[in-house]
Amino acid sequence: MDTSTKSKVAFATGSRADYGIVRRYLKLLDDDPAIDLSILVTGALLEQAYGHQVDIVKEDGFSIGVEVPLGIDSLSEIGVAHSMARALEGFSAHFADNKYDLLIILGDRYEMLSVATAAAMQRIPILHIHGGEATFANYDEFIRHAITKMSLYHFTATEEYRRRVIQLGEEPDRVFNLGALGAENCLAADFDKSPSRPLPQRDYFVVLFHPETMSTADPLAQTQELLGAISELEGYDYVFIGSNADTHSDVVRAAVQDFVASNDNAHYYENLRTRDYHHLVQHAQALVGNSSSGLIEAPSLGVCTINIGHRQDGRVRGKSVLDVKCLKDEISIALRQAGSMPAPDPLDNPYYQPQTAEKYHEKTCEILNRVANDASMTKVFWDMPMEVFIDHK
Repeated sequence: MDTSTKSKVAFATGSRADYGIVRRYLKLLDDDPAIDLSILVTGALLEQAYGHQVDIVKEDGFSIGVEVPLGIDSLSEIGVAHSMARALEGFSAHFADNKYDLLIILGDRYEMLSVATAAAMQRIPILHIHGGEATFANYDEFIRHAITKMSLYHFTATEEYRRRVIQLGEEPDRVFNLGALGAENCLAADFDKSPSRPLPQRDYFVVLFHPETMSTADPLAQTQELLGAISELEGYDYVFIGSNADTHSDVVRAAVQDFVASNDNAHYYENLRTRDYHHLVQHAQALVGNSSSGLIEAPSLGVCTINIGHRQDGRVRGKSVLDVKCLKDEISIALRQAGSMPAPDPLDNPYYQPQTAEKYHEKTCEILNRVANDASMTKVFWDMPMEVFIDHK
């Protein structure tokens, strides 16, 4: 890459999860003398109710390009739509005055759909991470595919996901299966450093539960099924992590906080640093709930997952993931089985590839060269060969 002029690269983030996943990758970009990296912050990271975790981004030494607060005061469907409108307006104004050579977006959160729309309208090339995945019970499903269609380049976590992005009409030479950063981060983490949060004194489970945003299930009723199962299993501690800023997550959060306040063996953290979260999960009996972390990160930490309900339906999973319905009796049985489940081999994780962060950095540099030499940013719909359809009749 020509270092005489730095490439302007931005990463947009709105939640603790996506920032924690990409931190090592961002550090490689930030240390690259040919890249001028900015972090564009929005969503829950700017909200006091969710720990104001933009402070961690600043402590990590990254340059903040813009902060677009959404004023998340309601987690109803209309409240989420209003937040998306604020994000679209704020990022449209920012991109009008700041022309990046590449914008990096991870995943499928609703505020990222607004960021992608604003960037696409300003003809800013988008690199999308974690496309091609499926989560049938959440609106993340259609948001993820919509962002895919606005993006020029794609880093997927498995080959199955790469094929699905191509199936959506993306050109194969712009779609790269490089593994999941989260799966590799767990193996690269420095657990020798003292965590800022102490571990419970006895055996414990980590619980991370989110609402199913496209399901007809009652989020409060589902949470009560989970808490009912936990109440029946004595002799353990339970460490709850705060839910994402999704529709009806306030209902889940309130029920969990009430449970924790009434039970001495239950603990609650709204947010944790990535290293502290990994340290906590690594020493747990199992990760319980319906977070993608249970499918992607927990196996690399050598910990089994009790995956509840339909939120992760459609995603690739390894043998260490035990799927159960969101029913008290099924969850109770799984909790009792957790102690006898064999710990997974961290390398036997369908999302893991060695040196993922380095591969992401190297491929990003190649993409910046391609973008610099293709000012037209032409994107066509790639039609699958007819034999593919014939073979699947």
